[in-house]
Amino acid sequence: MDINNKLPLDMVYHWETARAELIYMTQPMGDGKVVDYTWRRAVGEARRMAAYLKSLGLPEGSRIAILSKNCAHWIMTDWAIWMAGHVSVPLYPTLNADTVEYVLDHAGCEVLFVGKLDDWDTMKPGVPDSVRCISYPLSPPNDFETWDDIVSKHPPLEQNTRRSADDLATIVYTSGSTGRPKGVMLSFGAMAYAARGGTEFMNVGSNERVLSYLPLAHVFERTFVELGSIYCGFHIYFADSLDTFVEDLRRARPTLFVSVPRLWVKFQHGVLQKMPRKKLDMLLKLPVLRGVIKKKILQQLGLDKVRLGGRGGGW
Repeated sequence: MDINNKLPLDMVYHWETARAELIYMTQPMGDGKVVDYTWRRAVGEARRMAAYLKSLGLPEGSRIAILSKNCAHWIMTDWAIWMAGHVSVPLYPTLNADTVEYVLDHAGCEVLFVGKLDDWDTMKPGVPDSVRCISYPLSPPNDFETWDDIVSKHPPLEQNTRRSADDLATIVYTSGSTGRPKGVMLSFGAMAYAARGGTEFMNVGSNERVLSYLPLAHVFERTFVELGSIYCGFHIYFADSLDTFVEDLRRARPTLFVSVPRLWVKFQHGVLQKMPRKKLDMLLKLPVLRGVIKKKILQQLGLDKVRLGGRGGGW
């Protein structure tokens, strides 16, 4: 398929039929349980949520926020917002109440999707009463409308909503670590350009597997994982928690893996806890054992299938 002139929603609709029954996202639910979302199911739920958002009668281009750790519903929400003719505003899941309030007010958000969070009680005071809230599965206890209830009650949006390249798709805010967060306005055309360029440069294909754990609110993970999967059709796995991270890696066996320095250091410490550096260095110098040792370490980490790995700056 020629993707040069295709915008993100065009690709979503393509995979909805082209890979309908293939698993697109694997979501851990805790206690070792997972839920698999096929392309058909993921797009279908997004269509139902889009129908609900349209039923609210919001002005076209309204800002709708997402506050959650990475999960399948994060991506489905992004699509639903676009299908409904609105603009997504991701928030980092580590913000304090003051910053949450600032971003919601600055962007003029009408709706907030709330997902899995470690510190919701301290964030909640930053959400104005005027903002309608919707909760994901695994979200902290609340009395909001739930995703599952909404998609069960609303028929899917039938038409394939088209957005133009110049339409505003999302406002990506900085984390606010150096002052008030700043919002970057990205069009569908800009997002498509970044996705096509990145996937072509890395020679990404539809058979890749990726573990999503760096924040989707950051433009890198958004481009690499969400947009990369939209343009290439690959399988996304999500991490459950820091405690289960290696288990999550072993489940995913990613073929593409990008991390931050502190996590590579964590991997190194884990290896050295099992084998002292002096002994490891000695074994790696032996030609007969070098390959075996490296392969064993990568298998234990769940990184033995990685064909392209890298690291970025710290988040």
